[in-house]
Amino acid sequence: MKYKFLRSLILLVVGALFLAACAQGGAPQQAAPQEEAAAEEEAAAETEAMAEEAAPEEEAAAETEAMAEEEAAAEVIPLEFWHAMGGDLGEVVNELVQRFNDSQDEIVVTATYQGSYDDTYNALLASFEAGTEPNITQNFDLAAQTMFDTGRLVPAWQLMEADGYDPDVFIPAVRDYYSDENGMVAMAFNSSTFIVYYNVEMFEAAGLEEPDREWTFSEFLEYCDALQASGVPFCVAFGTVGWYFEQILANSGGLYFNNDNGRTDRATEVLFNQGQGVETFEFLTGLMQNGQAPNLGNTWTETDSVFFTEQSAMLFDSTAGARGIQDTAEFEVKTAFIPHSDSSERNGIIIGGAALWLIDSGDEAENAAAWEFMKFMAGLDQQRTWHTGTGYYPVRLDAQDDPELQAFWEENPNFRTAMEQLFTTETTLPDGSTNYPVLGGRAGPFPAIRQILIETYSRVLDDGLTPQDALNEAAERANEELENYNAFFAE
Repeated sequence: MKYKFLRSLILLVVGALFLAACAQGGAPQQAAPQEEAAAEEEAAAETEAMAEEAAPEEEAAAETEAMAEEEAAAEVIPLEFWHAMGGDLGEVVNELVQRFNDSQDEIVVTATYQGSYDDTYNALLASFEAGTEPNITQNFDLAAQTMFDTGRLVPAWQLMEADGYDPDVFIPAVRDYYSDENGMVAMAFNSSTFIVYYNVEMFEAAGLEEPDREWTFSEFLEYCDALQASGVPFCVAFGTVGWYFEQILANSGGLYFNNDNGRTDRATEVLFNQGQGVETFEFLTGLMQNGQAPNLGNTWTETDSVFFTEQSAMLFDSTAGARGIQDTAEFEVKTAFIPHSDSSERNGIIIGGAALWLIDSGDEAENAAAWEFMKFMAGLDQQRTWHTGTGYYPVRLDAQDDPELQAFWEENPNFRTAMEQLFTTETTLPDGSTNYPVLGGRAGPFPAIRQILIETYSRVLDDGLTPQDALNEAAERANEELENYNAFFAE
């Protein structure tokens, strides 16, 4: 721009001088041919001299502009952000990242979709070996202990203390899930839980009302009997994913691991083959054995199809799918709390989803820039967009009083039900003790142990083992995983 401006100014000055020369002396005078030629030569010489004088100025201006652009580019801090949100969820992530980039001119974040949670987790571990790790990664709940153990993090609590950032802005269940004894290690971002979706028309046809928030396994099965008696092929659809077992176990007050779910010391053995774990697994496998749910294996999409085609009246799924399920179904959908065992009281749910982890780059400026991005993503405006566009919880307490969200929940009560299931989960019990079941299990090989549990379904449904025997077998395998992992940290 400076070069073009200078060039235009030169042309303007030369043109003005030419016009001024033509206008001097009133009427034109007759001149001898020799005098005219001399005048023309003199004018040409002056023009050439001016052009020669202007050329260095143009070059200097162009160099100055180029240097300014290089300096500005050098001042911008580029950040790499890896995430596991595909499809519609990925579009919302990209929207938020673009919003951050547009909000300032000092940091540019590049968001890269790495695949599923497992894919993103494995990609990060591989990047540590290759030296290609990102600045920020979105990593799922089960990877928390492994992330702690990498030694490659800048813990969020350190940044919060230095920045005067109050961690109490977050919902306690979210804050505590990603905390160690010092405070939050990861920044809360996309949190979800398991919830029950149901077909309102089918419920009405069966003479059923909205389920009680504290319904038990027996009460759930009574609903199944009424629904199938009314002609519904299946009561409920769900995949043999490990997450549902974990959530219902916690809602029934059961622990997954010893040492307070791996929260007060490293987990050394699983407890899911005892008490509430057995009752929960009997309930889930029994639904399939008794024809109340189809056995579709470890899937999410196929179960959704069963629900959308009205082959089942209920669906177990994540709150993260609330937007898609509500918009896709060609019938009215409502939501309900998950059930708990007959031998327990409702205890509450575990936070699922993922958080943002800051990988130490060794560069203070980069780490500080990454922290700015993480704070932005956890801000109320972004959490509002994230929640309304997906169904993931807004992780902040002040979201409850946000007028825009209050209006949204009024129009979309399914989202509100999901919030209430979380807000009524207490991380501290009335006697002041910690409610460790709802904090969720923490163990290094948890992803592998979840896979063992998934395979355990087939040991009951296909191989004929009892739930107790199948869980005992799974516990042996899981304990071996724990022993092998913990051996790396033995003193």
